[in-house]
Amino acid sequence: MDLYEQNYILIRRLLGDLRRLQVGDEFGLGFQVSARVTERGRFTLELVFTDHEILDSLNRPVILQVRIYLDARSAELHDPRHPAACLQADRTECNRARQSRNRMLQRWLLARLRRH
Repeated sequence: MDLYEQNYILIRRLLGDLRRLQVGDEFGLGFQVSARVTERGRFTLELVFTDHEILDSLNRPVILQVRIYLDARSAELHDPRHPAACLQADRTECNRARQSRNRMLQRWLLARLRRH
């Protein structure tokens, strides 16, 4: 099974039926993590997960922007800087970075599901 499909399944396990979600919907996941729907298209959904348990280098909660493709039943960690940077960089390196981000998302989702 593809990494992106696995991430989709893990998010469904956390939030239930993703097709019912609308912009502005928010969820507290009971373990210092919240999820908010920020965008909704016919075939896509964007969520922002805020994890108050994990802090970045400036002691701010970690924020993960996830794009879900409802028609393809896949999900990926979205990096808004990624497309523009990839146009000027080596595609192989961009693909490696994308895979790495999505493996990290998978590990994070699995850890959250264990605590849910």
